[in-house]
Amino acid sequence: MPDPRAETIDQLLLDRVSAATDLPESSRDLVFAALLGPQELAAVLGGAVPKTPQPPAADAADDEPIGTYLADIEVTGFRGIGPTATLSLKPAPGLTIVTGRNGSGKSSFAEAAEYALTGDNMRWAERTAIWKDGWRNLHAEENPSIKVRLGVEGHPRGATVEHHWQPGDGLADGTGFLQLAGKPRQSIAELGWATALKLHRPFLSYAELGGLLGGKPSEMHDSLHDILGLGRLVEVEKLLKDARREMDVRRKLPAQSLPALLAALAAHPDPRARTGEQVLAAKTADLDALELLAIAEDPEDGALVPLRKLAALELPERAAVAEQVAALQDALAQVDGLAGTPAAEARVLAGLLRDALAHHGSHPDQPCPVCGGRTLDAAWAEQTGAEIQRLTLRAEDAEAVQRARRETCRTLRNLVQSLPGVLTVELDGIDFADLRITWQRWDQLVDSDDQARVATYALSVFDELTAALRPVRDAAQRTLAGRQQAWQPIAEQIRTWAETERVGRKAAEAYKALHKTVQWLQREAQKIRNDQLAPLAGAATGIWNTLRQESNVELGAITLAGTGTQRRVNLDVNVDGTPGAALSVMSQGELHSLALALFLPRATMAQSPFRFLVIDDPVQSMDPVKVYGLAQVLAEVAKDRQVVVFTHDDRLPAAVRHLKIDARVLTVSRLARSQVLVAGEQDGDPAARYLNDAAAVCQDDKMPADVRDVVVASLIRDAIEFRCHELVRAEAFRTGKPVTEVEAEIDAAKGLRPSLALALLGDARRLDELQGRLNRLHPDANRVVTLVNHGAHGTRLADPAGLLDDARRVVERLAQA
Repeated sequence: MPDPRAETIDQLLLDRVSAATDLPESSRDLVFAALLGPQELAAVLGGAVPKTPQPPAADAADDEPIGTYLADIEVTGFRGIGPTATLSLKPAPGLTIVTGRNGSGKSSFAEAAEYALTGDNMRWAERTAIWKDGWRNLHAEENPSIKVRLGVEGHPRGATVEHHWQPGDGLADGTGFLQLAGKPRQSIAELGWATALKLHRPFLSYAELGGLLGGKPSEMHDSLHDILGLGRLVEVEKLLKDARREMDVRRKLPAQSLPALLAALAAHPDPRARTGEQVLAAKTADLDALELLAIAEDPEDGALVPLRKLAALELPERAAVAEQVAALQDALAQVDGLAGTPAAEARVLAGLLRDALAHHGSHPDQPCPVCGGRTLDAAWAEQTGAEIQRLTLRAEDAEAVQRARRETCRTLRNLVQSLPGVLTVELDGIDFADLRITWQRWDQLVDSDDQARVATYALSVFDELTAALRPVRDAAQRTLAGRQQAWQPIAEQIRTWAETERVGRKAAEAYKALHKTVQWLQREAQKIRNDQLAPLAGAATGIWNTLRQESNVELGAITLAGTGTQRRVNLDVNVDGTPGAALSVMSQGELHSLALALFLPRATMAQSPFRFLVIDDPVQSMDPVKVYGLAQVLAEVAKDRQVVVFTHDDRLPAAVRHLKIDARVLTVSRLARSQVLVAGEQDGDPAARYLNDAAAVCQDDKMPADVRDVVVASLIRDAIEFRCHELVRAEAFRTGKPVTEVEAEIDAAKGLRPSLALALLGDARRLDELQGRLNRLHPDANRVVTLVNHGAHGTRLADPAGLLDDARRVVERLAQA
């Protein structure tokens, strides 16, 4: 699905283009084209008229997603949980702290929920394959399964996401589904959380907390970039950069291919190659001249024209010559048929008779003036008129036959041109002497007056001429082809380079425009990024200010910087007023606090469908003061989010109690064979939990006695120490003593007796007074402390169960001290 936030980015870019007074028109066109897509950008680079993108509709805002909460997490045979165990939660805003010692199975609930809802687990990314393969619990008798019940806004009965595995299945082989109450099962993908999980992932483990700042600089940059919907900037910039890269390649191609062309020209003997070298030696080559040169003939090749004329010599079809020869033969036959007839005299006599008739017309009935004989009367005139007609026809027949003969001779002469001039010169490599002689014979024949001889020999001489012409013409054509073949490759090379240079010149202009456009876009995109980041950065700074408590590190500007492989998030800090970079001056605990400050605003953005956060072990590296800050931050977030925190560290529940924060505390404990129990709020006291765990160990018949005694003694000692620490913190909180001083005193009180002295006497060094104070606390207190200390170091316990009962009473008295 397209990201609707991209429309906002498009509008921001359009606004900045409109406001840019120093942006060239070509760059404006390129930005518009890039916003419309790669095809439009390619079209504009090709010379098309650019289009102007339409701004998004005013009501294009994205609707807030349906909120989802966690109701409970039911796990069977997965990770540290064997028989089915359920972590019940309140599907509403509020803070829930799930406590339990390491190995109790508490994190297995978090991992199970994350895997069921996402199909993955981020904290596994850095684990070994063996660790990942151990996802099946060895003590489970049932097939592994996860069931996460969700509270969904608008769905009173919520929804359930389940994941089941069969025997032999690998982790990725299980089957998962989503089921809204009263609806058919659906694919988990139909939750539509793919993008939201990437942008607002609600799960955060201790390992991830360190990775937020400890990973590659580009990873945090990209994460924030995606969260803010700034991927559109990357998309537009990439289009322009890709186009710039392509134009850069094109503009450099002519220079890269020019040496090969120059070398080819230098090595070619053709005079045209010298002309090409001269054209290319100019600062800017004349491409039209080069292209004409590629198709030009060699001006110094004197044989070229004769060769072309020889190659073009043609004779008429034999049939045409044969037709004229036959016509000549027929005309000659008719002439022979009229032989002996006074055809010429008939024309003259007819003329005399016409003159006589004319004389008769003016002198009728008179004797002939020529002979003085016969009288030219009417009868004579009639007889003479008939004779004139006869003589005239006779003359016309004779003239037609002669005319046909002449026309046939002329046509035969014109069918074949006279000896071509090209046959009168000499050409190296081509012998056309026989052709010249034969052609001359033809000319002599058809030009002679002996038409009978022409009719007799014309066809045979023509055949000889045809046979003589063929090899000469073929030789000329071969010679021409050879010369063209020698020039053609370099002519093609010239044409190709000229076209490449034309494209390169256009590409160079486009490259300049694209380069300016990219530079402008990078500057403006940086401003847009940090403008969009500002609210998120402000929220992170506010959280840090609460978390840092007495830290002397003040968080400054949070900005996105760099491009390409140099992209990063700049986290500026001031240490006692001196500027610095967060990663170089902060302690591990401070970095984790800062990472949490960056995580929470992202995970709680309005666009997220997750109304819950699952945070595993955020306290581990924090100093005591920051734990109090963390409690306050979580309480603030929990006002409109369901916040579930898993921790083995009792400091967070203690801080919540001291600050009187409304929070639900659940306790997870693990019994034999991976049986995991979740205790309600009334059983959430860590001291009671340690003692209950010790009771469970006492009842484990399969545990070796020597191991059992050490574990029981250690758990009792943990319970007593926790109660001592609670007393110290409560007193300090009541009197306003700085938390850092209190925690320093607790850390300095190494061992059970110093802790008791600090809690009961106010000073861990007053050990000589401790025995009397313990006797006043409870008669068994000194004995319990002694046995627990010895047992934790390997001394066997005579009666572990009895010791545990006595320890419970001592712990109860400590709570009342």
